[in-house]
Amino acid sequence: MSTAPGARGSTLADRITASLPSLTNAERRAARALLARYPTTGIETVALFAERAGVSGPTILRFIAKLGFEGYADFRRTLREELEAQAQYPLTRPPEADSAASGLAELGRRLASTIGDTLAMCDRAELDRLVAALCDERRAVWLLGGDFTEVAARHLEFHLRKMRPRVRLLEHDLIRRADQLADIARRDLFILFDIRRYQRDSVASARLAAARGATVVLITDQWMSDAAEAADLVFRARVDGPSRWDSLVGMIAFVEILAQAYDEQVWSRSRQRVETIEQHRAALSEASAAAQQ
Repeated sequence: MSTAPGARGSTLADRITASLPSLTNAERRAARALLARYPTTGIETVALFAERAGVSGPTILRFIAKLGFEGYADFRRTLREELEAQAQYPLTRPPEADSAASGLAELGRRLASTIGDTLAMCDRAELDRLVAALCDERRAVWLLGGDFTEVAARHLEFHLRKMRPRVRLLEHDLIRRADQLADIARRDLFILFDIRRYQRDSVASARLAAARGATVVLITDQWMSDAAEAADLVFRARVDGPSRWDSLVGMIAFVEILAQAYDEQVWSRSRQRVETIEQHRAALSEASAAAQQ
C-alpha cells in the first residue's frame, strides 16, 4: 500500500492503516473507530472521538501524534481538506493544466497509474476473504451500484452469475429495492459500489443489509463512503485523475481481478454451469430464428 504523505492517491486513511502495527491496543481502537466512519469521526471534538472509540481523550491525542500531527487542530485541518475533495464534482474540479495537451500515451500512463494506485490499496488477505465468501453458494449475492457506479456493479454481476447461482442486482427504484432488501438473509453477501457524492440511499441500504445479518462489502473511493461504518470488508479504488470527471478504470480493474480470483477457485465446478448456459443460449437462438422464418 502506498502510504507516503503526498504520494499520488495517498490519504490519511493510508497513513492510519500503515501505522496499525506500531499502535497500542487502545490506539488501534481509535484508529478503527476513525476508519469505520472516515473521515467524519475525526472532525468531531476529542471527547466525542474518544467516546466513539471507547478510549480516553489522551489516547486520541497520542494516536494523532503518532500519525505525525503537531496537534488536534492540524489533524482536523487535514481531514477537512479530504472532505472538500470528497465533495468535488465536475463543475468544481478543473482538469489538470496540461491534460488537454497530453498525448494518448501519457494519458494512458496516467490511467495505468490509477489502476496501480488502486491495487496498492487492496489488501490481499481481505480479497481472499471475499473470494472465500463468494465460494459459499449457500450465500446469495446482492449487488448495488450508484448512478455512476452501476456499470461496475453490473460488470461484477455479469461475471458472478456465469459462475454461481443466486446473484442479483438491487433496483434503483427505492420501492422495489425495499422489497428486495426484505429478502436478504443472514450471511448473504451485500456488495455496494459507492464513490464521492456518496448516495444516501446506498449508505442506508448497506446499513439495512447489515441489520439483516448480511456480510457487507463496500467498494469505494480513496476517501471512503460512510457505508464503511456498516461494512465488514472495504476496498478502495482511486477515482480522480487528469480529467474533471471521475474515472472508474481502477474500480473496473478491481472487479476484473476479483472475478479472476474467484474463477480460479471455482472453475472445476462452475465449468458445468457455463456449459449449460451455452447450451441454453444456443437453444434460445434456434427458437428465435425459427420464429422469424
